[in-house]
Amino acid sequence: MLEAFGTLYRAVRAWRFYPKGHPTRRNSLNLAYSALLLQLDGNTLSLACGRTGFSFPDGESFKDASGVTTALAYELFVRRVQKITFSHDLFEEDLLELCKLLCLTPEEIQQHGGIDSMMAARGIRTIWANEFDLAAIQRKRHMVEQSGVIPQGIDDAETGEEPAPAAEQQPVQPEAPVSELQLQTLLGRLAACVDDDTYLILVRHAVGYADELHVRNETVLLFPLIELLSGHAGDENRSKNMRGHAQFAIEQIITSKDVLQTVFKRIGQSNELSELALHTVFKAVGAPAITSAVELMGRTKNLKVRKTLSTILGGLDEAAVPALLGLLQDSRWFIIRNICAILGAIASREALPALTKCLQFPDLRVQKEAIRSLAQLGGPEAEGAILGILRGADPALYPQAIASLGGMKSRMSLSELMKIVFSRDLFLTSLPLKIDALAAIAAIGDRQVTPYLVALLKKWHLLAAARGKLLKAATASCLGKLGDARAVPTLKKLASSGGELGYACSEALALIEKMEGRPNGIS
Repeated sequence: MLEAFGTLYRAVRAWRFYPKGHPTRRNSLNLAYSALLLQLDGNTLSLACGRTGFSFPDGESFKDASGVTTALAYELFVRRVQKITFSHDLFEEDLLELCKLLCLTPEEIQQHGGIDSMMAARGIRTIWANEFDLAAIQRKRHMVEQSGVIPQGIDDAETGEEPAPAAEQQPVQPEAPVSELQLQTLLGRLAACVDDDTYLILVRHAVGYADELHVRNETVLLFPLIELLSGHAGDENRSKNMRGHAQFAIEQIITSKDVLQTVFKRIGQSNELSELALHTVFKAVGAPAITSAVELMGRTKNLKVRKTLSTILGGLDEAAVPALLGLLQDSRWFIIRNICAILGAIASREALPALTKCLQFPDLRVQKEAIRSLAQLGGPEAEGAILGILRGADPALYPQAIASLGGMKSRMSLSELMKIVFSRDLFLTSLPLKIDALAAIAAIGDRQVTPYLVALLKKWHLLAAARGKLLKAATASCLGKLGDARAVPTLKKLASSGGELGYACSEALALIEKMEGRPNGIS
């Protein structure tokens, strides 16, 4: 369903953007019609339209991380379409009329009597606004068919010329070969343009120039245009129409695989696209760009390229998650590790099952990245999955699990962390792990452990005296960060002992003093 309504939304945008007779208009409508027929599969489909997307008549909403169908639902909603029904025998000319109606502003539709009356007046018989009752729809359909009004077919709709604003009576496609100077002139006019209609004509020119430059294999000349349009697409000072035209123009310019490859080749070079432009490109292209980026991250040795791609992918939000999850079927550890890192940066709950599964991946580097990413997601399920690692039999993962649980301030893990700190170890061979656990306990900040840690300060380690002092110093540091005044007497006694332990106890006392708000010392 997402694919069908996604193609319909793209068709609406194509009809708004391209002039009459442009082949993209016909192709986009044909694609949308075929996708919707496949979706209907001989059935009638009814949906409620709202600001936040479509939902079924029983109230169940359908999720769309990409936001495309949400945008279509909003377009319908603001034109006062709260319900929409597609009949099982959907006609292409009816879909064409709906596209044409959605090209009108909500104000224009209201001036002509509202969406319901306009649909009836145009003879639409298989798409119904604000009606779910099939019996009522059948009666209305009979009345429309009796009126004898038949919607235009695509051939009739695309004949004739579309009038252009007087200031811009030029063809979209340049008659002479495009020069770099012509492109620079166009960029200047786009940058200075403040009129919606003129801007639409200019971006049509831009797409026409882009097509010719692509044929001539000079796609690198498009980079300044992509930069400019990316800035316009996100510029709140420009009108909504201008932002939409700029975004759609970018989508048209980079649909070619060659353009996308050129973009990737230039990443890390002096004439690369900015991160803003790259983000816009990735958002427009979707899954193919994400797949290519992950592949490039896996094979390149250039740290700048890896960092740039990781930042861009992490900034795509939940729209990128389905494509990333699909790539987790790869068997290469470095690809899976990169995807885990990106999913962690996006922090989508949808990635939780996949990241939990990655904890069982045979490569340690993937498992560690999955732990870090689960910590970024947060929540009881992620916390429980990481805690399961700490209770497991692979000590190589313990340090990462401990650090992540501390970063999550996981009170659920306190008992396990205290077990590590107090586990019997005569020669303190596990000292680094104990110190990690104490650091995590300090980060969690639960003072219920104070009495136990104070008792640990009083304990002696005869068989590992030097290591014992290091453990006590880490314990003192933990108590200082907890800020519990109950530890003060013991810390005072040990502060006078000198050495690393004495220094750690003095630092802890200063921290507790600061946290307790006692500027004249602790009494």
